[in-house]
Amino acid sequence: MGGSAFSDLENPPYTPHMPTDIYEQIKASCHTALEKIFLHVATPVEGPAKADHGDIDILVANERRLTLQDSDEDTTPSPLPTLHTKIREALGAEFHKAIHNTTNLVVPWPGSNGQKHIQVDVRICKNEEELDWYLFKYGHGDLWNLLGSTIRPFGLTVDESSLWIRIPEIEKFDRKKAKILLTKSPTAILTFLGISLEPFKSGKPFPTVEALYEYVTTCRYFFVRPASEENDGDGAGLVGGEEGVKKLKSNDRQRMRQRAVYRRWIEEYIPSLREQGLHVRSDVSVKKMRASVQEDAFAAFDVEVEWNARLKDWRLQKNVEATRKLIKEVIPADVTDVNYRGCLLSGLKKIIMEDGDSTGLDFVSRPDFKNEDGLYDEEVIRHFVEEKIDEVGKVALEVQLERSRAVMQKKRRRWQAPQNRRFKGEE
Repeated sequence: MGGSAFSDLENPPYTPHMPTDIYEQIKASCHTALEKIFLHVATPVEGPAKADHGDIDILVANERRLTLQDSDEDTTPSPLPTLHTKIREALGAEFHKAIHNTTNLVVPWPGSNGQKHIQVDVRICKNEEELDWYLFKYGHGDLWNLLGSTIRPFGLTVDESSLWIRIPEIEKFDRKKAKILLTKSPTAILTFLGISLEPFKSGKPFPTVEALYEYVTTCRYFFVRPASEENDGDGAGLVGGEEGVKKLKSNDRQRMRQRAVYRRWIEEYIPSLREQGLHVRSDVSVKKMRASVQEDAFAAFDVEVEWNARLKDWRLQKNVEATRKLIKEVIPADVTDVNYRGCLLSGLKKIIMEDGDSTGLDFVSRPDFKNEDGLYDEEVIRHFVEEKIDEVGKVALEVQLERSRAVMQKKRRRWQAPQNRRFKGEE
């Protein structure tokens, strides 16, 4: 079957795969119809050597009437439901459904007398820049599945809008905070990866799947990992074959099941390069490659200041969390009195992390708990606690008792006030 957007219907339309001539015919007629509504209409370049096509994907942007205004009334952008309706009417769709900014439609198959249909998916982009990005990201079929799996281990991510680099230290805990934007420019991305822009300029599919594979191997970060016994366990590069499949994450294994080109890449192409000794390197590790990619990114994009600031803030945050935990851990286990232990813990935190100001603990002598990088020094803190624990505990307990007495006195004065007496006859 071809398009499957309407397979949930009780009597779904029959939408088989299209031969290339039908695909090109219907794509052209849809583009012509939609160009009456939108200034920009395009379809991502197909993957290589496709014998047939399951559906037709079309991207549109910028309402024509807003740019080529005929009257002062044509200044308000149409809401999405209105655009979905215009698209359906323009294509003469017999079935349609809209989800957010995408419309799935079914149009007649030429000369089939209603027996066969063709699914057309139209995505409404926010602007021309977003349209260009989708042409880039989804052009040439599985290209970005292959490139993405190549560069991902080295800290690079291409998502639905941009190229990002991830900070390793932060990534372990928070993948979102670890990401730093490098560029939204397709040209800048290809240039950074060291691969030719020509396939995107030509607008033509790769002639064969092998040609697509060869194009990916021109990426500056593409290389094949040697056999497992030849590396130290942290070797960098693609593996492929049975060994490579075992190392794939769940989304990549799912991609193997669904995408034949990606499956061949893992099961056949990478192992064949390995056997021939092509693109094989045994002198690098993932850690070294990530450091190299980081240097390349700093040289190509203005992100070093942001990287350092983000990493410094993260280290400070984690250092504060670790210090709170450390202070709790260094109190001896034989301090079992709950009230005293709580006073001691609170007092230590105030002295070490809040300078003890206005707490009654100001007079306790203290060293500089932070090093030259502004981070709490674990060794200094441990030594201080060992030396001052009894003094701090005694003062902290006195501070708490004094506060408790002050609170009780305040309550007593409040209830002794005439307006708070319970009985009218009470003197």
